[in-house]
Amino acid sequence: MRAVACLLSASLAVAIAQAQPPTPAPAPVAGPSGPAPTGLVVGSNNYFSPIVGALDEAVAFYRDGLGLDVQGAPADASNNPALRNMFGLPDATLRWQIARAVPMRTGVEIIEPSKAGGKPLERRIQDPGAYSLIAIVRDIDATLARMKQLGAPVISVGGKPAVVPMSGTEKARMAVVRDPAGHFVEVVQPDTLRATQAPPTANVVEVRVRLAVADVERSLKLYRDELGMHELSKSDWIDNPVVADALGVHGAKFRFGMLQVPTSGLTFEVIDYKDIDRRTVQGRIQDPGSTRIQLQVRDIDATIAAMKKFGGEVVSTGGKPLDLPAGPSTIKVAIVRDPDNLFVVLIQSPPPAAAPAAAAPATR
Repeated sequence: MRAVACLLSASLAVAIAQAQPPTPAPAPVAGPSGPAPTGLVVGSNNYFSPIVGALDEAVAFYRDGLGLDVQGAPADASNNPALRNMFGLPDATLRWQIARAVPMRTGVEIIEPSKAGGKPLERRIQDPGAYSLIAIVRDIDATLARMKQLGAPVISVGGKPAVVPMSGTEKARMAVVRDPAGHFVEVVQPDTLRATQAPPTANVVEVRVRLAVADVERSLKLYRDELGMHELSKSDWIDNPVVADALGVHGAKFRFGMLQVPTSGLTFEVIDYKDIDRRTVQGRIQDPGSTRIQLQVRDIDATIAAMKKFGGEVVSTGGKPLDLPAGPSTIKVAIVRDPDNLFVVLIQSPPPAAAPAAAAPATR
């Protein structure tokens, strides 16, 4: 139980202890940073990509508030029509900047579409499509103080961190904050931090992501059974007022499934709620409040077909994969809206390089 709880977000660790024992699936052979691929998904690139209306404001939140590392100036797609077509926004202006948590090779890709008629979404954390970044930090009080100074509201009941039990006698403090474009960031400070490769100066030492869905079982069938993510654990319905209040869903019950993206080590959670009002907010990729995740896949056509079986829809121009320039070659990409309104960027991994042919034997 302790090993499972350590893998969970601190916000849900207490719930696991009170739920039925988890039933983890047999683990594939582990790769360097997570399980080896056994299905269509073979890895992850940027794991949290919020669509925002004001890039500079969002960068300030994730850099100056949360403490992620942002380097360089914003990039834009003014000379990249293929990238705009990948978004399905051929006439839009796109600017973006990447913020990284030091332990991760990938990051938070903040994207500002303009000239595309985007309208801010009003989505609550319990509504399907709400996508949360979970950040394990060294100092939650200083983090929240910086975020509040930038105008970010705390949605946890009481507007302050809650103390949630973890495994054994361990506890953590957590709070959920809304970023300037309406995305959710769960900030967690365990009493004892796990070993980390992050330098002592880094505030964020670990990250995970969580998607609110209409039906956890349906989402597990898609991401686990069809796409090949590895199941770590899942819960039955949980009634825990402490955790519910910390999540900002007073009175709600919830259940979740935890998955791991092959080779990346990224934990991807799906959660749904009951005994609380929920509504489906259908957003477009240009709407501030929408979110993307990037997945590397073995076969993009097969992945799209699998997602369409669950109601997924390709939003890229032409409704099919496109070739995106990548250095001297191209990669095949597409963006698919999943059944819960998460925009999944599919990137087909190139086949392994062919081994050089053996030299022919010398003849006389």
